[in-house]
Amino acid sequence: MTDRNADLRGTASVLSVDTLHEEELAFVSNSVLALLARFLPDKTTLALEAWHVDDAAAEITLDVTSTQACVPCPLCHVQTTRVHSRYTRTVADVPWGAYAVRLHLRVRKFFCDNPRCPRQLFTERLPAVVVPWARRTLRRAQHLSALGIALGGQAGARLAARFQWRTSPDTLLRLVQAASPPDLAAPQRIGVDEWAWRRGQRYGTILVNLEDHHVIDLLPERSADLVAHWLTQHPTVTVVCRDRSALYADGIRRGAPHAVQVVDRFHLVKNLREAIEALRHDQRPALQAAAAGTAQALTQVAGLVAAPPMYRGRHRCSQVGQQRQEAAQQQRHAAWVTTYEALHALRAQGTSVTTIAAQRGISRPTVYASLRRTRPPSPRSPQRSGHVLRPYMTYLIQRWREGCTDSMQLWRETRALGYAHSARTVSRFITRLRQASAAGWAPETQTSPYTRPQGPSARAVSFTWVCPEAKRAQDAQLYVDQLIHADPVLAQAYTLSQAFLALVRERRGADLTAWITEAVTSGIAVLARFAQGLREDLAAITAGLTLPWSNGAVEGHINRLKLLKRQSYGRAGVGLLRQRVMQAV
Repeated sequence: MTDRNADLRGTASVLSVDTLHEEELAFVSNSVLALLARFLPDKTTLALEAWHVDDAAAEITLDVTSTQACVPCPLCHVQTTRVHSRYTRTVADVPWGAYAVRLHLRVRKFFCDNPRCPRQLFTERLPAVVVPWARRTLRRAQHLSALGIALGGQAGARLAARFQWRTSPDTLLRLVQAASPPDLAAPQRIGVDEWAWRRGQRYGTILVNLEDHHVIDLLPERSADLVAHWLTQHPTVTVVCRDRSALYADGIRRGAPHAVQVVDRFHLVKNLREAIEALRHDQRPALQAAAAGTAQALTQVAGLVAAPPMYRGRHRCSQVGQQRQEAAQQQRHAAWVTTYEALHALRAQGTSVTTIAAQRGISRPTVYASLRRTRPPSPRSPQRSGHVLRPYMTYLIQRWREGCTDSMQLWRETRALGYAHSARTVSRFITRLRQASAAGWAPETQTSPYTRPQGPSARAVSFTWVCPEAKRAQDAQLYVDQLIHADPVLAQAYTLSQAFLALVRERRGADLTAWITEAVTSGIAVLARFAQGLREDLAAITAGLTLPWSNGAVEGHINRLKLLKRQSYGRAGVGLLRQRVMQAV
């Protein structure tokens, strides 16, 4: 009797433990289901029934069912509750870490209760989860579309593989093209400019909202008809900022006659700089004479003795090599002279500039620049580009002469003076000084292009001419002083150009007419021609010198558009480029 009671107590104890384990397992399972259900695409319309992990395939499978009790017909939108049948869809979701996630989505087919509806059966829609017939969830498609917009096809597919998102470049591009365009407010102030499909041959048009700096549209062509048609469809536009293009001016005038046209100030300064460059093209002796005078002035200011050029290598160029370089330079110059003569001959025959550019394979600005010349271009002299260390070279040479040869110490001293670049640049310069001393050469104290015997180029002089006086280096200011003191015509041109730059910087559009009159009557042909061009577009230029709008944001988006076009290796159409440039953040 005692043993039997003990057995019964033991059996009861085992049953209670098993029951406890089952309750704990059920609690844990329910807790896991509740936790995983929080990661579903839409917790309001989906319920998680089961889950399975496949470690070998690194995949998580979720069995999900729809919980909608009443659904609308996709055609007539009448609500119904009558279920016809059920079936399972397999949908890929965003991965969880290193595990891919697949949803076994159990959905239902319903009867349509509207007798006049042509559809008798329909499958319930889950707009927050997946679109009809899709094999991926909506949020996964959005992530892939964002990758395609940012990186394109090939690069986006490579990055997606790192995130366990199995896809192809073509799929990414299809998602980008299928993405809905962003919702944009009705534009009021826009900027318009051209962008190159292929430079010199084919161009498109970009339109940017100047208030929020977002791209509004991308047009496949550069034409007045296309711009006029676009503006007709957007009657809210009141201000259009553009460059000096007569084509866009005509399109804006036809499509939005009530809109105020504003010429971009950057292009006005650019046109003035080109006029100054044309003025200096045929005056190489004057440029060289001003360079010699600048070198003497700098020597007097610095109190230094002129030194021979710095030794720039272990070996000098041989006589044969020097002759080869001179022959190559003469050949290049002869080709430019031949092109110059051919351009003037075609223009004398009445050929248009566009046709000349197409025949010779050069750009229209190059044709215009050559036609403005009165004589063939002179041979070019090789010049070194601007150097970040140039303002500190005099100090470094002085410290070298004092006996300080430690490049790191000199780098720290120049940083205290405002130098913000690497120590390696200073080290290379000190190495050149060391080589010059070993070869018996004295270091050159004047390294400015304004003091070299050949002088600066006409283009460099034009950039210095339009630069504000406060931002010019000492050698550049001395060079400009030498130029304007040597020739009264140049002094008058300098005064007129600085007056125009003051109008641009201070936005004094009301004084533009007086300046145009003074420039036309000055007797300087290039400035008179420039002023006459301003008079032909006076209203838009006056608005540009009065209103605050400019095409700076448009130029920035053109740079970004060039990057997107090159990411596609030139094979992207206007539809894909439009999607990427408009939807990229």
